[in-house]
Amino acid sequence: MQDRERARRAYERGELAEAIAIQQCVSDEDADVLFLGLMLHAARRFDDSIAVLRDGIARFPANPAMHENLAVLLLSTNDTHGAIAACLRALALGSDSPNVHDCLGDAYNREGQQDRAIAAGWAALEAKDRLFGDRTPIVAMPADPPPPFDPTCPAENVISYCLWGNEPRYYVPLLENARIQPHLFPSWTIRLYHDASVDTGYLTQLRTLGVDSRPMALPPGVTPHRRLLWRFAAAADPEVHRFLIRDADSLLSVKERVAVDAWLQSGYRFHAMRDWFTHTDLLLAGLWGGVGGILPPVESLLEHYTAWRVENDHVDQDLLAETVWPAIRRDVLIHDSVFTGCLGSVPFPPFGAMLPGMHIGQNAFHHFAPAG
Repeated sequence: MQDRERARRAYERGELAEAIAIQQCVSDEDADVLFLGLMLHAARRFDDSIAVLRDGIARFPANPAMHENLAVLLLSTNDTHGAIAACLRALALGSDSPNVHDCLGDAYNREGQQDRAIAAGWAALEAKDRLFGDRTPIVAMPADPPPPFDPTCPAENVISYCLWGNEPRYYVPLLENARIQPHLFPSWTIRLYHDASVDTGYLTQLRTLGVDSRPMALPPGVTPHRRLLWRFAAAADPEVHRFLIRDADSLLSVKERVAVDAWLQSGYRFHAMRDWFTHTDLLLAGLWGGVGGILPPVESLLEHYTAWRVENDHVDQDLLAETVWPAIRRDVLIHDSVFTGCLGSVPFPPFGAMLPGMHIGQNAFHHFAPAG
């Protein structure tokens, strides 16, 4: 087996150090340099990753992907000026990559240039729709209208999360969601897909609060970030009539509840929300939902997934863009407060407004004071 393939397979198994060691012996092509730079970044060797990409640009100066990926790495170190310059160079070389527009929008937002951030984010959404929107849908939407929402059967209406490890960033907000859900979303049930690494005492707390606990295990040889896909299982569960997919580190909110209610009354089968300048994915993995029993299981989605860019912890959103978006794009209500109008999105209902700088789906852990 060639070193290039060995490195890829090691990466897919989650053996990052082994993959880097092998890939460092492969540098014949521009794709080799890009892959090494991204893996070094994933290993948090930030200076090394940027150095590899800069060397790659010296060798392949006309390759827009080289500048694009350098921009992403620079932005991760908060070098917004460098990231903007690299993005603009990639665009000048003819790139229409969604990554470039994503990165540019994020960098402009951090610089306080909101108008430019909105323009870049809009371009990112449209580029992704061009890339995936016309693909053959993996499933056809039913001809009949969706069944009415039944608020008297919470077990059929699921708010789905996934969790592993023991990081307070996820434990604290999720526990708070379990406490407030009966008051804010009383017609719903929280379901948690988790593995054995989650503290048993913590799981007991959640179950006491009514959380439906679903044990999971990652098969051998599967990269760890695919655990993010566990929460999608609710979409194909025949016992689930409505589902919402959410992130464990974000808090449920009144603004979100009002938007969900608007969706339930809309006649659309699916719902998506975008509420910040970096919400430039067609479907944010923690801000979408739908009618149950339409989409196939995750395993079937993965059969149609080509890993159109190097797979990382955005695999959930990449999978949704490539497999789910083409199927639902004509049957989804999109609430969007920043890119309103893009791809048919509409404003949020005028209720439940959040404080300036806050948004649906944000990391909520920093709002909690440390114990003691």
